[in-house]
Amino acid sequence: MKVEGLVFAGIASSEPEELARFLGDVLDVDVEQEDGFRLLTFRNGSTLAIVPSDWIAPPSDTNLGFLVDDVELAAAELAQRGIEPAGQLLGNHAFRYRHFRAPDGRTFELLDRRI
Repeated sequence: MKVEGLVFAGIASSEPEELARFLGDVLDVDVEQEDGFRLLTFRNGSTLAIVPSDWIAPPSDTNLGFLVDDVELAAAELAQRGIEPAGQLLGNHAFRYRHFRAPDGRTFELLDRRI
């Protein structure tokens, strides 16, 4: 698996609308309303999702997404290493993605642009 970089971050907040508005203003980025969360998309295509507090389970309060060439092959490679993906392969307007958990329980994800 070749990781190309960090292209997604999701952070939980008890005040997601206010935090999104604040960051949008500070970073001069438009904020889009998605299905229950706010999304900031930067000029390079990377995104920051601000979600309600109960969307990300402890010990995580942040979900980081790493860009790979093929998320299904990358998830299979993780499974070969004994790291089972968490949940199903999902997708949105920009990425396909699959979550996995680190040994401490934190959630991360692998993403590709094969939409």
